Amino acid sequence: MKKSKIIAVVLEHLRADFERRQAAARRTREQGNDAESKSEGKYDTRSTEENYLADGLARQALEAAAAAEAIEKMPIRDFAVGEGIDIGALVELEFAKETEFFLIATSGGGTEVVWNKKTIIVLTPESPLGSQLIGRRAGERVGDAKIKQVF
Repeated sequence: MKKSKIIAVVLEHLRADFERRQAAARRTREQGNDAESKSEGKYDTRSTEENYLADGLARQALEAAAAAEAIEKMPIRDFAVGEGIDIGALVELEFAKETEFFLIATSGGGTEVVWNKKTIIVLTPESPLGSQLIGRRAGERVGDAKIKQVF
């Protein structure tokens, strides 16, 4: 598998997420500061709520940008047969009825991308599954899954 191409797709996804959230934050902020959103009484909190929402969206946009930057700096290397899973590994897990792929990264956990008709989920070492995979090798079991390959 071309790990560099998979990482490029993850970066593209995170950058698009940043743009979407930043645009949504900008629109929400404009609505919150619009003349029509002005308070009509002490219990009317539309403007305040819209501005809180805009703050949250802006924070999420910055998190996506920071995740992209961290993944961009992540070393890309191939893992030798028998080598333990670490940051940068692409892991193929075999469950009873399906196979799933996970990219172990420094950030961006939960990001899902499709590459070559395969869904790849980004995991961080801090996630429950990510922490179980770190240091494990192909052939070992993690819960109900078997580590099929490490790229």
